[in-house]
Amino acid sequence: MSDLFAVAGSLKEADLLLPGYIPPDAGIYEPAVYFHNRDQGIKTIVLPDRNVASRMAKVVQGGRTIDDYQLRTCAGLLGFAHLLHIDFEPSIAYHELAHGCGNPDAAQELGWFRVANNAPPQDMLNVALGLSDGVSRSYIARPAQIGDMAAPLKRWNRNYIIALKVLELDYTRAPSLDKALHLMDWMANELVFGGPAMMLAVIYLGTRSPGRKKVFKNKGAADRSAAIAGVKNAAWDITHLSEFVRRINESGSDSKVQYLFATFDSHLKLMAKLLAGIGTQGVNPSMMVEALSQWWAPKEAEAIAQALLAQVERISSVNHSPKVSDDPDFIQKMIFKGESAVIAAL
Repeated sequence: MSDLFAVAGSLKEADLLLPGYIPPDAGIYEPAVYFHNRDQGIKTIVLPDRNVASRMAKVVQGGRTIDDYQLRTCAGLLGFAHLLHIDFEPSIAYHELAHGCGNPDAAQELGWFRVANNAPPQDMLNVALGLSDGVSRSYIARPAQIGDMAAPLKRWNRNYIIALKVLELDYTRAPSLDKALHLMDWMANELVFGGPAMMLAVIYLGTRSPGRKKVFKNKGAADRSAAIAGVKNAAWDITHLSEFVRRINESGSDSKVQYLFATFDSHLKLMAKLLAGIGTQGVNPSMMVEALSQWWAPKEAEAIAQALLAQVERISSVNHSPKVSDDPDFIQKMIFKGESAVIAAL
């Protein structure tokens, strides 16, 4: 029990979890909260991003851990979750791995992830607290039985097209506010309005946005395939967020299932926090302006908030009809057009 509370403190310091619900006053790292939830029949599920899922799988593969902060933190999360009856749902993370590296690699790592998820919690706590430099036993994993997880998800295709458009707009000399507003119009008229993708755009394009290089890696590389790979990575970030939002919306406020998103990525955490706030507290104009002011000047934040709220009102209307196309190659044509624009940008 003392080790559990020590790990709870280290997880709170790492702050890699984000709730998709309004958390209790005690917070999301207090073990008593989950004992109470269990008694109330409330299930908690963690949605790990690709980085977290990979490190959880790596913990049980042997090797030193004492000098790897993220490995030790993931070991702590495993022990914490096991003792508090918290489950994991890593499906999007393994779709991402399969899409990039193939089904065999995804099946192999998913096998290790399942071993880690069933490892004795004390072994994980010892690693997390630095009481042992690696796991104390030899674990064996079998490749998981999976289907074709490498096939692109429909949501990922949509998010990839939007991410390509964000980077295409970023290459232009237009003012940042014009880029953001143009993107909203383009999404509404040419494709579909996607909240998670728009959140990435407003954070990335913001005139006060720090660390822009972390969102689209290698965007200025002479090797344009590296720039395209960076856009694909950003599209997976958006897909993780859209899955988080989908589950929040489906669970509702009176659900017996609640979700936590797990990531070490500060930009992804910012986007998830904003989207979770909208999902749990509704669309509040003043809250939206306040949140956007982290990355935009006040007047810019207000203009973007008004445009976002107009889009939300439009798609929430009973008269709204989702856009459809009779062209079976519409998505592939949009992807080709977007990739061509990014490749030709430099």
